[in-house]
Amino acid sequence: MKKILVPVDGSENSKKALIKAKEFGLNNESDIIILCVVNSLKDNPYVVDQDFTTELSKKNIETGKSILNEALNIFKDYPYKVETRLRNAEDIAEAIIETAEEEAVDLIVMGRRGWNISSRSLLGSVSNKVLNYANKSVLVVK
Repeated sequence: MKKILVPVDGSENSKKALIKAKEFGLNNESDIIILCVVNSLKDNPYVVDQDFTTELSKKNIETGKSILNEALNIFKDYPYKVETRLRNAEDIAEAIIETAEEEAVDLIVMGRRGWNISSRSLLGSVSNKVLNYANKSVLVVK
C-alpha cells in the first residue's frame, strides 16, 4: 500500500479517518494525499450566468484550505510524503473517485458521515457512493 487518499470535510468523522490513515500509513510506509472537495463552481444553480468569484465561492475555497491545514497538523511528525489537494466539484463523491484514479492510490480512507446530512437523505451518502463506485479499496471509518 504505497498511496492512501483521505477525503476530508472538517467533520469529526473525517478527523477519525485521518488518524486511521496515519496508522495504516505508518505500518505500510505509505504516502498520504489529503483531499478537500468544495463546491464553489456555482453559488446558485438556477442562475446560468454568474460570477464564480463571488464572496460565497471565495469563502468556500478559504474554508477548504483551512480544513486541509488542520488535517496537515495531524501529520506533523509523519515520516513519509504528505500532500494536499483542493478540488472544486458539484459531485463530491465523483471528485473523490476521480482523484483516486488520477493519483493511482491503493486505498481510500474516509469518514462514514460528514457535514452534508441533508443531501445524504436525498442522494445517498458520499461514503456510500464512493464505496459502491470506486475501483479502489475503501475503508470507511466510524
